[in-house]
Amino acid sequence: MARSYGNPVLEHQAVRKQSGLIDQSHRGKLRLKGKDRTDFLHGMVTNDIKKLTPGNGLYAVFTNDKAKMLSDGRIYCLTDGLWIDLEPEVTGKIHKHLDKYTLASDVTIDNLTEAFGLLSIYGPSSHGIITQIIGSEPLMKEHSTMTFSLDGVQTFAARNEITGEPGYDLYIPIDRMVPTWNRLIGIGGPYGLRPVGLDALDSLRIEAGIPRYGIDMDESNFPMEAGLEKRGISYTKGCYIGQETIARADAQGRMNRKLMGLELTAKTVPAKGLPILAPSSVSGAPERVVGTITSAVESPTLDRVIAMGYLHRDFTEPGKDVMIEGSPAKVVSLPFYTRSN
Repeated sequence: MARSYGNPVLEHQAVRKQSGLIDQSHRGKLRLKGKDRTDFLHGMVTNDIKKLTPGNGLYAVFTNDKAKMLSDGRIYCLTDGLWIDLEPEVTGKIHKHLDKYTLASDVTIDNLTEAFGLLSIYGPSSHGIITQIIGSEPLMKEHSTMTFSLDGVQTFAARNEITGEPGYDLYIPIDRMVPTWNRLIGIGGPYGLRPVGLDALDSLRIEAGIPRYGIDMDESNFPMEAGLEKRGISYTKGCYIGQETIARADAQGRMNRKLMGLELTAKTVPAKGLPILAPSSVSGAPERVVGTITSAVESPTLDRVIAMGYLHRDFTEPGKDVMIEGSPAKVVSLPFYTRSN
């Protein structure tokens, strides 16, 4: 996949000001079919699958029996099945995980990663572009979907706000990728659409405070540590794998660590895994490790270095001072950026 089309900063700014076209075809795509698919997937993830109707979707987490994260994913309810969008590295793992539990259920799982590409249009002008592509006004709620005919082939678009801007993911049969890309570039010209690579997508999602599985969260994390409880967990849906541990943690009301934002005074972008230290109150005393960096970038929008990292619960209050590689940093709430500010 293209990391950049020459200038990641300009690509980032295009999404903030107008719109960008991103090829994310490497993302995993699983489809569940069969009459038991809804009940089955409902018992496998943290969010309420049973409330979905065709045209709707949600964000959810796959957890093990200890409530640690196996993956996150976007789940869409289509008329012919449930569609799961995943990070590419975990697609095989989640496919095997689901297969293990199908047992006597009427559920089939197809890996459509190689059969469908994914073209994403993100930015303030994305609405006008997608309206011309699908031929009608798209739905505005995040994770909602619209099925449409593209050159005689049925496919669908899903609302996605991973960059902090409005946007849409188009799942396209792989043999229609090149003509669709060219068509989008042609339609998007008057809207300021430009190709955008994965480097800019990463800086956009960090500004938007969106953790990424495999970078900001993995099998060592509870979903609540990553701040996913509001958008990814239903506390009323009933049983699923890991539900008892998550319910118990919710009743206790706190995690030992939490993913937070950090604004750095240094101009150097810290590497993943660097320790976050508590400033020493006594001259010459050793500094205490209170957290770890997961993602960092020089923010084109904020014109400063920002990072995300896990911090001990005593250091998660916004405004707390910490140290990273000998330079002061300040703890802030996520996201760093929203369209309204």
